[in-house]
Amino acid sequence: MKKLYKATAKSPANIAFIKYWGKKDPQINLPFNNSISMNLSHCFTVTTVEFVKRFRKDRVFINDKEVFAGKKDRVVNILNIVRKMAKIDWKARVVSQNNFPADAGIASSASGFSALALAASKAAGLDLTLKELSILARFGSGSACRSVIDGFAEWKKGKDSQTSFAVQLAPLEFWNLIDIVVVMAKEKKKISTTEGHAAALTSPHYKTRLKELKARIKNLRETFLKKQFKKFGELIEEETISLHIIAMTSNPPIFYWDKGTMVVINELYNWREEGFLAYFTIDAGPNVHVICRQKDERKVNQRLKELPEVLFTIVNHPAKGSRLVEKHLF
Repeated sequence: MKKLYKATAKSPANIAFIKYWGKKDPQINLPFNNSISMNLSHCFTVTTVEFVKRFRKDRVFINDKEVFAGKKDRVVNILNIVRKMAKIDWKARVVSQNNFPADAGIASSASGFSALALAASKAAGLDLTLKELSILARFGSGSACRSVIDGFAEWKKGKDSQTSFAVQLAPLEFWNLIDIVVVMAKEKKKISTTEGHAAALTSPHYKTRLKELKARIKNLRETFLKKQFKKFGELIEEETISLHIIAMTSNPPIFYWDKGTMVVINELYNWREEGFLAYFTIDAGPNVHVICRQKDERKVNQRLKELPEVLFTIVNHPAKGSRLVEKHLF
């Protein structure tokens, strides 16, 4: 066994063009459908993990606060899997920092658990393949399995744990799409993504969504690979509305959108009437991701920042997936 040591990983959040919503097997985060995403260059998490023999318990710190039950349990689950793989029983200290608002619908779980998977496995002396790392990250957060892959990823739903993982759809240089995160709410959302996943299957429209997804995934993959921006944008909006219809018709209903969300959506509709192409996609929260082409980045960002409901924006290009960094957080 290799010498145990401290390791630090940096990993991006990702925005899903085809969403993951509803779990076939919640214990292993097995999805009902494939999903497609882009890693975000300026929304990331840095995580340091150290295994030490003298530690009596695992301790987890996120954004300068020690966390207990709930999210800590998910972190410890990853640590336990890593310890079993590495055949060690040492406890760990985990320190994690996001550079963007957590729990606000900007995929902090994706960046957090993909960074944890890489840092923990390396700290335990493991050298996992991308497939193994994607599977490990998935245990913490389903969408985290996509963040380990460079550029654009497709999560293959699979039939079991070993066949459900992400692969690269295209490298980050393939298409310089811009994702502008429009932040209107920094506080923690009232209904978590985990709760939303659980409620999804109560929607009377969920089976219809799954039937529609086969054609939508095929069409989106094709328009993406052909760089047909207008059709691509229309498909990601169709997919976003589909997901939020499920949330709104779950029992009890979940309303992630707020006034600011609708302001941005209506502005985009108005801009498109002017021939100015930009499209929205929204995860489980009120904040909007506006997708545009690089040539329109400055104009779109400036217009968005002028809206009174907007606190700030984060401009993202396609990004690399999880990677090790030398500077530790402790």
